[in-house]
Parts: sequence; structure tokens; C-alpha cells
Amino acid sequence: MWIGCATEPLGDNFVAPDPMIDEDFFYCRIQPEIIATQSCASGGAGEGGMCHSARSALRLDPMGETDPRPACDGDLLVGDPPPSYVANFERVRFTVRADPFSSPFYRRPIGLDSHPREIFAPASAEADLIVMWLTGSGM
Repeated sequence: MWIGCATEPLGDNFVAPDPMIDEDFFYCRIQPEIIATQSCASGGAGEGGMCHSARSALRLDPMGETDPRPACDGDLLVGDPPPSYVANFERVRFTVRADPFSSPFYRRPIGLDSHPREIFAPASAEADLIVMWLTGSGM
């Protein structure tokens, strides 16, 4: 007698579940502390500029680097975020996977996947903040 769980095939039109990511945490922490601080849209000094605003499939709004940071109560948004933050959230969400450590948004800036340079180290506060967001531990 066989005891255990049977496996159902996923079918021909399987769609992976959309991971739940906290928009408020993105607006209050990820955009201002990582994307803006690291100049992800405009590029850092000596890079020729316009990295994720023109030279990449991940098109970020460079206004998110200079727009005023929205009001937050801790990691909770108070009021409305700037339109650039909303645009960047919508674009970044497509780089998020169910497994945070396989998400391009995590892997590329720490140099694990194709990216022109390592933006920050895997053991950095920035990498930890991304993991916190992607795992929902910031919620």
C-alpha cells in the first residue's frame, strides 16, 4: 500500500502566483533608500548615466531620485506617493519572484546575475533591506 500525496500536473496554461509585496514598504524604504540613493535610474558617477531610465529592460523613472520622499509612519505610507514612485513600483514588481533569492531585483545589484557592476555587497544593509521586503518580514 502506497501512502503519500499524489502530484497534480500544472497543466498547459499554468501561471505562477504573484508574490505579495508590500507597496508601502517599497514607497517608504526601497525607493528612497535603495533606488534613489544608488541612482539606479540615472546611473552613478562615471557610468555615462541613464542606467535604468534608458539602457535597461527595467525602466525606472529618474524623477524618483529627486522627488520628495513621501510621508510615512514607520514603514506605512501616509498619503499618496509621488507618481514616479508608483511607476517604479509597477516596473520593479515584475523583477520579483516567489523565491526572494531568485528575484532579479535581489540578485542583480549584488552581482549574482548579469549586471554591469555590483551595486552593493550581499552582506550589505541594502541587500538585507531588499530581502526584508521580498520576504514580507518588513510587514
